[in-house]
Amino acid sequence: MWDKSRIFFGKSRGRTAFSGITVNERTLSNRQHILTLFKKYLANDCTEQEAAKLLDLIRSEDNRGEIEELIYRHLNEHTDYSSTDAAIAARVFEKLHLTQQDTEVALSVRRSVKIFPLFKVAAAVIFIVLSSFIVYYFFKSPARELASTATVQDVAPGGNKAVLTLTDGRQLSLGEMQLGSTTTQDGMVITKSADGQVEYSSGKPSQTHGGVNTIRTPRGGQFRVVLPDGSKVWLNAASSLTYPSVFSGNERRVQLTGEGYFEIVPKLKHNQKIPFVVETAKQQIEVLGTRFNVNAYEEEAGIKTTLIEGKVKVITENETVILKPNQEFVLKTDGIITQPVEVDMAIDWKNGDFIFANDDIHNVMQKITRWYNVEAVYDNAVSPVNLNGQISRSRNLSEVLRMLELSGNLTFRIDNGVIHIYQNK
Repeated sequence: MWDKSRIFFGKSRGRTAFSGITVNERTLSNRQHILTLFKKYLANDCTEQEAAKLLDLIRSEDNRGEIEELIYRHLNEHTDYSSTDAAIAARVFEKLHLTQQDTEVALSVRRSVKIFPLFKVAAAVIFIVLSSFIVYYFFKSPARELASTATVQDVAPGGNKAVLTLTDGRQLSLGEMQLGSTTTQDGMVITKSADGQVEYSSGKPSQTHGGVNTIRTPRGGQFRVVLPDGSKVWLNAASSLTYPSVFSGNERRVQLTGEGYFEIVPKLKHNQKIPFVVETAKQQIEVLGTRFNVNAYEEEAGIKTTLIEGKVKVITENETVILKPNQEFVLKTDGIITQPVEVDMAIDWKNGDFIFANDDIHNVMQKITRWYNVEAVYDNAVSPVNLNGQISRSRNLSEVLRMLELSGNLTFRIDNGVIHIYQNK
């Protein structure tokens, strides 16, 4: 059972009567109102005004007991939460003292909150009811002294940075190119469009077979490119994509290192579909028209191919697997795994977020250090810790670490581009 004693909202107030209405009548009416709004909030059926009212009720100390009881009852209706979820909830509840300012900023972020079905119930309740304003509560107001993250020098998030190497050896710093600027190659026109991505437009190619182009993102960088066939690729930090300047022949083949998200345009030649092939160090993926993500960082435990839409064939040295939407193929040194997956969590980076759902601390830090171009040092022996949370990748590093402190029994310190990690005693 959920340990109600671990949830703390604050001291209860004395009970009085007013305006001819007894305390019990007022309490019953108020509790019913909170219950109604709470249920609508969980169903994502609140209007903006109703959400504002619920957050205002949560903020009031007069209602702390009712809110505590409501969440307690909700959790005890389910059995698929863990002691880890309970610990997360307890840490959140113990620090929850919302102000009117917190309520106002909460409403501005409420619309963007997503609910992921693979989260366990308790963690989901924390996300749905609290995380829409927890991030702002702990991270927005510089006057608060709630977070323990020590910052000697904060680190800004990564951004749109990449270098494009053309067939003739020219290198273009894409982050520094002016919007609308163009260059030509093999008869193709390469443009940095108004939305910041690089596009290859169809001029009349001067060659049947073009040369090879490579786009590379540094640590702390990301970029989007529209390939010569119209397919779109998003590259995560510390990644590269090598591709021909002109697609020809009976296939479209590219090479990926790091992580990329692909939206492939179907193409025909002599009424035959032209496959698109993505090569990584240890596998290749054949597609016709589809959307998928490939995580092939060398430092990761395995290569992950996640299918969002369509159908792909993953070919390794010993196996060939056809994926369906919402499936993930993982190639490890000791074998393969095909499993269902919540695709929004697999492409969180492409959507501008970090989403951690019971993720190992070392995997979490790999993602963070790669995006912020920093290093991580474990300053004492850190036992296995799994972390939960969701926050925009556009936030400063200190804000991300404060969220993780809330999720796990850890303390972080940033010092000259190095994250020092301590496990609390």
